[in-house]
Amino acid sequence: MADTLVIDSAQIVQWQAQPDFDYNRELAAGGMSFTDWLLLQLNHLLGDLFHVTWQSNYTWWLLTAVGAVAGGIAGWYVWHYHPGLFQRQGTIAPTAEAAAEDTIYGIDFDAAISRALGREDYREAVRMVYLQVLKALSDSHAIDWQPFKTPSQYVGEMSPHTASEAFRQLTRHFLLVRYGNFPATQQLYEQVNQLGKEVRRES
Repeated sequence: MADTLVIDSAQIVQWQAQPDFDYNRELAAGGMSFTDWLLLQLNHLLGDLFHVTWQSNYTWWLLTAVGAVAGGIAGWYVWHYHPGLFQRQGTIAPTAEAAAEDTIYGIDFDAAISRALGREDYREAVRMVYLQVLKALSDSHAIDWQPFKTPSQYVGEMSPHTASEAFRQLTRHFLLVRYGNFPATQQLYEQVNQLGKEVRRES
């Protein structure tokens, strides 16, 4: 009796060439790492979404670029809005106890700043300028000064204020000098003093 099962080799080759019959792509090959398999799945996903064919190396660079941009934005946000986090090792954070030693009442700020400048103590001069600004903002009711509050809390209170950006920059300089042990130079003092004048003028 003749064998009725005939294999059509041409038809099999045609099927193998079609993506719908490429079942091996659903499985990770023996020599394929998890990263390669993940990139392959992302390629399929991106291809389905954008109807394009992606190469694995393109997907890798795309993910790397997206990650770098996201990391840069996150780093800028933290540096811009939380400068106190960037402190040198061995320093302390501006806690409520540390903030309590600064008072804005009973101080002749102009005289204190002049004395600090006379002995070239720019760190103390920066501190006095910052406290003078807090006094002006408290007097104009732009902030609610309390001895237990931290500089970051005052930045939050100033958010809707017209001088909030200048005050944010001033606070960043103050935190870096006071709690981050960053050197205070004459140039830095002049910048801080200018910011202080701007804040007081607009408060």
